[in-house]
Amino acid sequence: MSTHRVLVTGASGFIGRHVAHGLAGRGQEVIASGRDAARLDANRDSARRIQCADLAADPLEPMLDGCDTVVHCAALSAPWGSRVEFERANVLATRRLLDAACRSGVRRFIHLGSPSIYFRFRDQYDVGEAFVPPRRWITEYARSKWASEDCVREASDGPLQTLILRPRAVFGEGDRAILPRLLAVAERGWFPLVDGGEALIDVTRVDNLSGLIVDCVERGWSGSGQAYNVTNGEPLRVRDLLSALFSRMGRRVRWVSVPRGPALAAAWLAEQVALRRPGQPEPKLTRYGLGVVGYAQTLDIRRAREELGYRPTPGIAAGLEAFANAWSDHDRA
Repeated sequence: MSTHRVLVTGASGFIGRHVAHGLAGRGQEVIASGRDAARLDANRDSARRIQCADLAADPLEPMLDGCDTVVHCAALSAPWGSRVEFERANVLATRRLLDAACRSGVRRFIHLGSPSIYFRFRDQYDVGEAFVPPRRWITEYARSKWASEDCVREASDGPLQTLILRPRAVFGEGDRAILPRLLAVAERGWFPLVDGGEALIDVTRVDNLSGLIVDCVERGWSGSGQAYNVTNGEPLRVRDLLSALFSRMGRRVRWVSVPRGPALAAAWLAEQVALRRPGQPEPKLTRYGLGVVGYAQTLDIRRAREELGYRPTPGIAAGLEAFANAWSDHDRA
């Protein structure tokens, strides 16, 4: 097995930290980059070097010195925010990193996209990678992630080998976004389920995603910006996922079924109020947030299986168990 020097961006975050540790555990030389110095320090024992940096402003070539591969996990991921914020963090940063990688002689670039680009206010099953952007995006986050993919595809015209992974709802030990948000809603003792939680969804264990990335780095690939859906390959109902989570967390939660139409109308109203407030703070209810759990969305992962050799380990329950075991006051902060 050949050794690679790999820059992992977003290593202070949930996915990036798992990727950095996974690569280091297989003997790869890791340069771990992130903006949160305290969280980035968790990589100190496994990374060859850690580098606190703002990808949208700081010089990037020093981080890339000697690197042959970049795994770009860094992103601003949120259901609410301004176009300017997402453009800077997700588009400008990606473009600058690609330019610096080309100048530094990096050979391969793995970019984490997002299946949020697929979101529509309707049920969708076995969604493939082929995609035509909508006239109007439901979130600035989704728009910026598609624009960042465009940057990767443009960079593929040169010698840089690139691929794009679109992981759906990544969860597991150290998750600070998806599962904690659900637990926060459950704190009041009841949980609203859009149309009874019957919508079918896909999720991804973080170790399946990081394992795929490690395999890609070790094997190398020839690519020019192809995109691949990544999930656990185990679609399940929203209610079943939440029941499994709350059971492992020891939470007794009363279900309250909420009709989808009125809920979306209330969310639209909450958004309009937020848009008129100073600073446009995120409302407690958004149409996208409701839509994610109120409409079915499953992804077709055959392309990743056939072309990347992706073999996800079944066991959503095991992923929830790992999260529950690691849960602490520090994780909730």
